Amino acid sequence: MSEIELQWGPLHALDAGALADWGALGQEAPWASPFAMPEFVLPAARWLDGPAPTVVRVSRGARLIGVGCFVDEGPDLFAPLPRVGGFRSVHSFRCGMLVQAGEDEAVADALLRFTRERAPRRRHGLSFERLAMSDPLARALKRRVAREHGRWHEHGRFQRPVLHLDRGDVDARMPASVRKDLERRLRRLRERGEVGFHLLHGADADASAIETHLRLEHHGWKREAGTSLLSSQRHAAFFRDLCTRFAARGAMVFSEVRVDGVAVASTSNMRVGDTLHAFKSGFDPAFARYSPGRLNEWMLMRALRTTWPQLRCFDSMSGGDSHMAALLPDREPVATGAFSLSCPARLALHAARAWRPLAWRLAGS
Repeated sequence: MSEIELQWGPLHALDAGALADWGALGQEAPWASPFAMPEFVLPAARWLDGPAPTVVRVSRGARLIGVGCFVDEGPDLFAPLPRVGGFRSVHSFRCGMLVQAGEDEAVADALLRFTRERAPRRRHGLSFERLAMSDPLARALKRRVAREHGRWHEHGRFQRPVLHLDRGDVDARMPASVRKDLERRLRRLRERGEVGFHLLHGADADASAIETHLRLEHHGWKREAGTSLLSSQRHAAFFRDLCTRFAARGAMVFSEVRVDGVAVASTSNMRVGDTLHAFKSGFDPAFARYSPGRLNEWMLMRALRTTWPQLRCFDSMSGGDSHMAALLPDREPVATGAFSLSCPARLALHAARAWRPLAWRLAGS
């Protein structure tokens, strides 16, 4: 077999060809994440606060088989050791790498080699936030680290609501009480005017769809808390940049519920690999009694199998206790933690469990 080559360097050093190969891998990788795609990383590095990522590329001969973005992380209460961490932003809902099918063992080995080679005496751990534990790369890393007297130390886990599209109709799989409530709210909304559901993708995922989404996402508690995208010029610019890049790849998807032709709810999503990944959502609070946001999500899920028969999954990118948990029947384990890469690191991470409750209190303050 061809020799494995490992390359790393700053994001700004990649040329157009390297970026194109990176994006193409993301569309082929079975466990692709939009947050590891160049269409997300480039806007995040440009517009959002945080350290610039190092891009790790793994090749087998001339073929790119893995790409990931990482940053240096210092000791903290969760992991009291210097380490390499998966790149993330305030808008990243998952960490990981893009890996070609069947190449997880090779990429895991190369990633651990990268972690040691760049600073052998200082990098004793490899951390991820919100890593999908069913991802074959996560399993390969666990096996590889265990052979070298390390292990996976997690300090947070939840079950992410998802929809596996090959397991049957979503209406038949959600609780009858939830479905009946949605049907009732839809009937009441139709009393207000003509209700339409619209999927905007391809050429329809345009500037108008982006601005409509920003306007609706800015409503309600997000605006009051200052967490909406439009609350910050840089965050709004990040979102416009991201959408434009994903739309150019044909991967940006908006869904809208409209009443008499006016959008009252909108979701943004990225179609990467065989999964539609949810991102942001918003609705007009004047229609809150009809739950237009939940109706929008419900209609989107019902439309997926006929619109994109090749899709395997819809990932809500939400927490286990979110409103999506009642709509989606399937779960995906997601965890945050670090791999220890030496015996001293393993002991340090094991000892850190003692003050983990304090770490969580400080993180939430």
